[in-house]
Amino acid sequence: MRTQRRPWAIHLTVLLMYILLSLLLTLPLVVHFTTHVPGDGGDDPALAWNLWWVKHALVDLGANPFDCRWMFYPVGINLAFYTLTVLNGLLSIPLQAVWGVIPASNVLLLSSFVLGAFGAYLLALELLRRRPAAFSLPAALAGAFLAGLIYGFSSSKLFYAALGQFNIASTQWIPFYMLMVMRMTHRPRRWRYPLLAGLFLVLQAWAEMTFAAFLLVLTGLYVLWVIAESLLSRDAASPAGEGVLRPADWRPWARGMAVLGVLFVLGISPMLAAMLPDLRAEGDFFVVGSGFAETFSSDLLGFFVPTQLNPWFGSLVSHLQFPHDKAQHYYLGYSVLVLALLGLAGGRRRAAIRFWAISALAFFILTLGPSLRVNGADTGIPLPFRIFQELPFFKGNRYPSRFGVLMVLSLAMLAGWGAAWVWQWVSRRRASLAPAAVGLISALFIIEHVSVPLPLSDLSLPHAYTALMEDVGREAQGSHPPALLDLPVAWRNGFRITGIMHPIFMYAQFYQTSHHLPLLGGNTSRNPEHKFQYFTEAPVLNSLIALESGHALPAEVIAGDREIAPEVLRFLNIRYIMLHKPTAGPALEEYVRQVFPGRIIYEDEAYRLYRVDGLSPHPAGTISPRLDIGRLILGEGWGQPNAGGSVWMESARARLLAPLPNADVTLSLELRAPTAQPLTVWVNDCRLGEEAVGPAWQTLALPVPASCVRPGVNDIWLQAEVPVPVDAGLAPAEERAIGRTAVLSPAHITVRSAGKEVGDFGHIYVNGRDVSPNQRGYNLAVLDAASGALRSAASFDTHLDPTASERLVRFLEEVPAGAVVAVAAMDEASMNLSEPAAQALSSLGLAGSVRGRFRWSHAAVGVKGAPPGSAVEALSETWPATITIGGGFTRPQAYLELRALAWQTRP
Repeated sequence: MRTQRRPWAIHLTVLLMYILLSLLLTLPLVVHFTTHVPGDGGDDPALAWNLWWVKHALVDLGANPFDCRWMFYPVGINLAFYTLTVLNGLLSIPLQAVWGVIPASNVLLLSSFVLGAFGAYLLALELLRRRPAAFSLPAALAGAFLAGLIYGFSSSKLFYAALGQFNIASTQWIPFYMLMVMRMTHRPRRWRYPLLAGLFLVLQAWAEMTFAAFLLVLTGLYVLWVIAESLLSRDAASPAGEGVLRPADWRPWARGMAVLGVLFVLGISPMLAAMLPDLRAEGDFFVVGSGFAETFSSDLLGFFVPTQLNPWFGSLVSHLQFPHDKAQHYYLGYSVLVLALLGLAGGRRRAAIRFWAISALAFFILTLGPSLRVNGADTGIPLPFRIFQELPFFKGNRYPSRFGVLMVLSLAMLAGWGAAWVWQWVSRRRASLAPAAVGLISALFIIEHVSVPLPLSDLSLPHAYTALMEDVGREAQGSHPPALLDLPVAWRNGFRITGIMHPIFMYAQFYQTSHHLPLLGGNTSRNPEHKFQYFTEAPVLNSLIALESGHALPAEVIAGDREIAPEVLRFLNIRYIMLHKPTAGPALEEYVRQVFPGRIIYEDEAYRLYRVDGLSPHPAGTISPRLDIGRLILGEGWGQPNAGGSVWMESARARLLAPLPNADVTLSLELRAPTAQPLTVWVNDCRLGEEAVGPAWQTLALPVPASCVRPGVNDIWLQAEVPVPVDAGLAPAEERAIGRTAVLSPAHITVRSAGKEVGDFGHIYVNGRDVSPNQRGYNLAVLDAASGALRSAASFDTHLDPTASERLVRFLEEVPAGAVVAVAAMDEASMNLSEPAAQALSSLGLAGSVRGRFRWSHAAVGVKGAPPGSAVEALSETWPATITIGGGFTRPQAYLELRALAWQTRP
């Protein structure tokens, strides 16, 4: 290696080598650069969609990219809880303008390989050349190059790319951040280093927040290491004391760390601000249960077996028992391990080497998850990841294996030292062989980690969507175009999918980058429960979900859907229906033919496109929560519709939805409030004024100018001020009756049960407080019949636990006669539900049973000792089951009660 060149020339050469490697190690991507992206269809269409959405929101709509109404239409979704990759979206804007979305996505992915490798190269070079230097410049450059190769092109990074997880592949800012953090210690009085460290940390947060959280852990570890080394070291100037603070440096170093922290908080404040409204309104929904951490933990054996993508050794892992399909498989490579051990042995007297060794060990342990697994077997040995499952901000990460990114960086630093040592050792014996030795090591690394051919997804636009765009283009749609119902449809987050279990709906999301029409379905990472349930419990849409999940619909359901379908399409402003025939199946195809109005305007072997005409908003309309279509008016902030036909507003700010005509209208709200208070009403962004409401039913009539109305679904926001505890008063006696038990409920009780396909919950609200364990199987809450106080609550996993039925029987035997018992099945409760357990439930007055009914919803409120059939009960195969006794409250306070929403066009 020539070393007499200028440093910039050396760095440029290294950069060009990494660029070449990025093209070679992602083959055949470069051959399909304008039509394909890496991936398997699971995540890549949506993550490529991110780039378009950021540009569309900022440039075309002038809107907040976190506030998205183009998915989950009409309720929309807060993308602050989604892997939006805003930074990548911003960087892609000029690329999209020149080449389009697909090439822009590929350029950014390749740049993550190149920049990540180059950043690790610079970080390793800093380590290897820190004075007093342990190596010659050629040896240091060789070691640094290999460190960059390891970090930038390890099989784990290639696996993330192969899955289309471009957000998780965006790890390029991590080594630059650590380079600046370490320079802060070496030169604590230089302001540029904390400023640059803060910049790179913020860049990483906006590329992928998960790794910003991990960097906080690494920073904490580094701070502890600096403090410990500084207190224990006697000579900060010696090689052993490299990176150790002198007494005079403590204050400027601490100041720099404080500046770094402030910059990070300021840098992510827009994201935090976007999260806060949903967190305040809905609570913490970052994680459900353990978040599948067990599935996405690294298996100990996997560190020693190449990944399934390796063209020569990939078949080996198929003979092992641990999960290895979602990048939870972290293969380190024997070449890396040997070099890292050489680096540790040769540099153990260096403080920085000790730090990277400690870091590698710490993050290795974290990748293993909550307990140690060996070849798929859980040893039960608890591990530190369990602590992170309880910490705010950190518990949102349900992939312990992703900590492996920092493990690989740490090992790359150690291996870089080892490679430099090899160069120097060989060069002392025969200098001409040193480049060949390091080249051979690099080749061995590539052989171990290569993942070609990289799986690719074809994102080319089908002809049916071109026909759709041509038809849409015939009419001026403005900034609020009609919606597209893309079938099969699905809603996905990080924990479940409602609808079809096929990536076709992810491709449909990407095709939106061409047609720009709002979609009912969508993909996110975390969301409040209501965002899924709005669609799951909507008429007609529920039937679509049932058919996509393999259920058959009775003829009377199809007939009822045929009657209401035009009103559902009208409400949701659906003008087009796109059916993907290969994944829809005969039942869904026939349902669409029978139920939906519309005419076919395009058809080929794969797609059928319908256009729905003549469904403009009614000039006048009234919708009550008691109606089937009444569910569609309820946005955020409402309880459950109750037996009295009304629904309670449970948040100070709540949303209603309505398909208002594009004209001057009078908006009417029939409502009352428990206590007199002002109510402010908005339609979209127009404040209509403040009205006084009180305990008596009244109808507010509010004029809405046409300038405030937008085409399609409109937002009606209500802002109240005075909450009332829901246990301050009871509903009328007829609304408190517990079925035919002759017992009046002493409290407001709302029970919500949902199988996995339609909600996956088991809520029991008593005076608005959820007292349910909310676990798989049956959840029970026992209430005092006089006061409504909670006596006990328990869950029984009658799906997988063979002992659950026996424990359920014993639990019910101990319930005193006359006690009120609420029951909610969650996810699946039938597989291990015994006949004695079903009989024990009938002692509460229940008549239904989920025995033999996989993932049915079952909700009930009964009384111990009541005859079977006397309890109030709901059982469903395809719907969530809901029981309301009293007001239908799901929160402990309420503001007002709504009975109807109406509008009338004004002359």
